[in-house]
Amino acid sequence: MIITRLIGGLGNQLFQYAYGLYLANQAGQELMLDDSAYESYQLHALAIDRFAITAKRMPAECRRRIPGRYRGTTRTREAIEQFVGRFRSTRSAPLTLRREKPFGYQEAYVKPGVNLYLDGYWQGERFFPGMRDRLRREFALRDPLSSESRAVGEKMSETESVAVHVRRGDYVTDPETQAIYRCLESEYYRACLADLRQRVAGLHVFLFSNDPAWCLANLDVGVPFTPVTHNGAATAHEDLFLMTQCRHAVIANSSFSWWGAYLANDRAERRVYYPQPWFNAGTQEGGAIGCHDWIGEQTIAALKTNNTAA
Repeated sequence: MIITRLIGGLGNQLFQYAYGLYLANQAGQELMLDDSAYESYQLHALAIDRFAITAKRMPAECRRRIPGRYRGTTRTREAIEQFVGRFRSTRSAPLTLRREKPFGYQEAYVKPGVNLYLDGYWQGERFFPGMRDRLRREFALRDPLSSESRAVGEKMSETESVAVHVRRGDYVTDPETQAIYRCLESEYYRACLADLRQRVAGLHVFLFSNDPAWCLANLDVGVPFTPVTHNGAATAHEDLFLMTQCRHAVIANSSFSWWGAYLANDRAERRVYYPQPWFNAGTQEGGAIGCHDWIGEQTIAALKTNNTAA
């Protein structure tokens, strides 16, 4: 049995599911979901049920097998349970905790294991290699789109569409968040769009942001903009789906737009731009977050320098 702990916003829930599914497939075990953190977690809602996932909820009788710290048990009691569990059958012994500490990709994190309890964020494709097609099926929408989202999707299919995600909000106002996450300024987005515009004609930007007014005031590079504003927190999964329908993407340092780019259909001419580095220097290790076929902002800067020198 592999149990993954769900916590955080929609993008993080998808990462936790994807990593758990990868390990479960490797071990030939069943993936189960522990969503008990949402009994007290108020920042984001549990939203993974909006997708056609196949994993089931952790049964109540399995709760005694998860590490004690996630059941309100002291660390001492947890250690005793782990020791005693060595002498029990594997069907009733405590699960082994695999925790993402430190944050970021480590080869040890993707080693096969059985009877695991997973706690982490697992951000990046290297945590679940070879799973993209399977995850596209798992993360297909369970319910039909709203009429507003269908109309936007039809417009995307008729244009050389670019999904641009701009996250501001807590990235601008919360000191704790600011300390870790770069607040991407207009220069990042303008550089990405300028590079894309040199390569693809007839672009149409579809803007996803919690601050569309700032975007419209700062990101005009001479291409049409359509702000996508009809969805809220309860229908964020529809925004994520719409991102996947665009032919190109410029993402934020956000797990939400990461999935909007990752789950899109493969196209030889598709270009995805991502922030590089992902975090502020000296905070978290984000070197493995970008996919191998995406274009980091450092790559754009290097190309621009080389072209200028030539």
